[in-house]
Amino acid sequence: MASLLIQPINFTKMKKHTVILGHLAPVFCLSFDSTGQRIITGADDDLAKIWCSRTGQLVTTLRGHHAEITDLSVCWDNTLIATGSLDKLVRVWCGHTSSPLAVLSGHSGHITSVQLSPSPDDDSK
Repeated sequence: MASLLIQPINFTKMKKHTVILGHLAPVFCLSFDSTGQRIITGADDDLAKIWCSRTGQLVTTLRGHHAEITDLSVCWDNTLIATGSLDKLVRVWCGHTSSPLAVLSGHSGHITSVQLSPSPDDDSK
């Protein structure tokens, strides 16, 4: 039997680290890469953006969707980024070069969630 311990966090002691400005519309999804050095955001401006988590500087913009980006996922080893959108497409990007690698089409409805596979060493499969 598994157990779960939930401890309250004192948010009053937390400090704002960085404010990142750059999307032209609301941000709907955000993920850190596995190193914690990059933040990837997806927004209603049809763009995904990669930021330096330390400085808040824009690293690159991923363009290709034609509707808001609703979710994104970063592969365990940072080699792939997947973005899902209301344009009914999932786009896969190279995590190192930010180049587009694949467009997964054929969905009849909006994409609301994407998830890349966990580590191949993950034995919870």
